Order: sequence, then structure tokens, then C-alpha cells
Amino acid sequence: MKITLIALLSLLGTFASLAQSTAPAAPGNQDEATRDGLWDGQFSGGSYLVRCTQILALSKHEYVADAVARVVEVNLTMNANMTVRFYYLEPVRLEGGGMVGAGQQALDKARAAMQDAASRISPTLTTPKVVKNYPISTHAHTVEFVLSSEERLNSLYGSLERSFRTGQGRRWKE
Repeated sequence: MKITLIALLSLLGTFASLAQSTAPAAPGNQDEATRDGLWDGQFSGGSYLVRCTQILALSKHEYVADAVARVVEVNLTMNANMTVRFYYLEPVRLEGGGMVGAGQQALDKARAAMQDAASRISPTLTTPKVVKNYPISTHAHTVEFVLSSEERLNSLYGSLERSFRTGQGRRWKE
């Protein structure tokens, strides 16, 4: 199970970093104010719409999952029986010299080779997707979106925070 998770996270990190390097320049107006009182998020994996006055709490934190992935996560709590999670993840980088440094170099080379191969196969391979392992990771009443970069996650958090503080609607695009 742990080996599968390590392999999956390594692949996801590879594809996420490839998506960052091959994605076209983002169009303007990725976060704009609206007058309808709704925060409207458009993602590569779907969309999410919430009334700003229904947002009760907003949090952003970082952690390491199973010692293999660094996760930066934004949680949105509403006046409802549902939680929304937005996150970015990347493989944990090994720190140190000697054998550890050599191991990180080997991982970096393997990741670069996979990025090259994936770019030749299909650009959709690089789009990160939420992966759930039923029934272990089924989150009842949880909506999840994975973002392709930490920069986009920070932008999303800023947009949600503005809506939360002001009650003003916004339209945000990944």
C-alpha cells in the first residue's frame, strides 16, 4: 500500500510539474468581482459555487502525508453538512548529503524522464486529478479539487478570503 502511494505521488508530482512547464500562459481576469454574492470557482476537474454568506471558516495549512508527499491544503467550512478541500501536492524532497543526496538525484532524473515520456503521449496525462481509494479514502460530505500548482492554490485562497471577508461574489478560474 505504501509503495503504491509512493509511486502514485511520484507520478502525480511528475505530471503536475510537467503541466506547469507546458501549460500555455493563463488568460487575464482569473479572479474577478461579481455582484451576485456567489463565489464561483472553475477548475479543470469541475466547478464549485457557494453563497459567500454561507462560508463560516476558511483555513490553509501544509503537512507531509505518509512521509512521501508535501500537501498544501485549503479547507472551506460552510453552513451546511459538507466540507470543501482544495489542495496542491508534490513529492517530498530528500534533504541531506551522501547517499540521501544521491537518492534525490536519482529520483530527479527518473522524474525528468517520465515528464519527457508523458509529454510525448498526451497532454491530458499531466492534468492532476483527485484519487480516492474506496472505501479507505471515501470522505462523506467532502468535495475535493486538486490544483496543478501552489501558486494557483494561493490565488484561490486569496479569492476565497476576499469573498469571506466582504461577502462580495467572485469568479475564479484555475
